[in-house]
Amino acid sequence: MALKANLDIAQRLDITCRKGDTFELVITIKDSTGTALDLTSYGDFEIDVRPTDDDSATPILSFLFSDFAATALGTLTATKSFSDMEAVEAGTFVYDLQATDGGNIRTTWFYGLFTIIDDVTLS
Repeated sequence: MALKANLDIAQRLDITCRKGDTFELVITIKDSTGTALDLTSYGDFEIDVRPTDDDSATPILSFLFSDFAATALGTLTATKSFSDMEAVEAGTFVYDLQATDGGNIRTTWFYGLFTIIDDVTLS
């Protein structure tokens, strides 16, 4: 009998947003029992948006730790200003969201398509 261990906890979450609009993604992170995680103990969060899932592809958009707000009640908010979003091209890309806890353990929580719809009105 073959045993398997799947350590991949990442969930697919496709994101659609609009070029030139302020980006704000709010998600509540819970553990396997449904209890919200205290995100204030995490040392880093990061999102890279790339044309393909090849890590040598240059990110078209990156969210660094300063782009996130985390709470003890499991709420994680990722934001980018409208001027940052105005500077990116429209299209469909791939992304993942990774978190690094206080013990230096990095985990991918979400991945999927990141679609940026072109805007008509640009400043």
